[in-house]
Amino acid sequence: MTQGITRRGGQLLRPMGAWSGAVHDYLLHLETATFSGAPRFLGTEGEREVLTYIDGEVPADPQWQPGRGHRLPPYARSEAALVAAARLVRQLHDAARGYRPRDVEFRFDPRPLRTGEIVSHGDLGPWNTVYRHGVPVAFIDWDAAGPIVPVVELAAAAWEFVPLAPPEQLHEAGFDPVPDVAARLRIFVDAYGLSDRRAILPALQRCRLLAAERIKYAPVSAAEAADALEHHARELRWLHSLAPRLDGALIGLARA
Repeated sequence: MTQGITRRGGQLLRPMGAWSGAVHDYLLHLETATFSGAPRFLGTEGEREVLTYIDGEVPADPQWQPGRGHRLPPYARSEAALVAAARLVRQLHDAARGYRPRDVEFRFDPRPLRTGEIVSHGDLGPWNTVYRHGVPVAFIDWDAAGPIVPVVELAAAAWEFVPLAPPEQLHEAGFDPVPDVAARLRIFVDAYGLSDRRAILPALQRCRLLAAERIKYAPVSAAEAADALEHHARELRWLHSLAPRLDGALIGLARA
């Protein structure tokens, strides 16, 4: 979706924004922390940043709209991909712990870290994930990086990778038959290594409220903003209706 991206061999040139300096510092930290699931920042050329190009497949659905299932290829719907995505998120969070940014001009939440927060990606989903041999190996498009409580970002990732959606949207995403989303959520949090599985439940609500708040920064029309807000409202109502089933799965009472 970002305009003006150019590939030059093993490098990628992308336009910069006011937040890019904070992102560059963070990417340099991840490199120092030996996190392999992010592009390396190589420098700048004029108004563009230079990053390493990560080879693989990115399952982005150009026809996605709020309220429609994000179409996923078979490899991105597999349990192996689900587990690998959760483990990659955990590796990212572990690499980010202890990082205290000097530049805090993040795109969506420009401020210092609060207790319990880390700097992380901010927009995790299959469309920002590079898959290789059918499993996630890296995250791309770090422009939304900023402060976040780890379990809240894990919850945001669960919405997209599980994915958490009603049956009609799962059909649109390519699932046939429709999977047990409660069971897949448990697989996801277990692969991440969340010590208290049920901590994901309030985080699922919190991350959707944060997503709604971010709409004010998006370059969209009033009608498009309304569509996005209505989409998040539908998600929250659906989450409320499904909460007992999710809770049962997380404490081991639901059918595996």
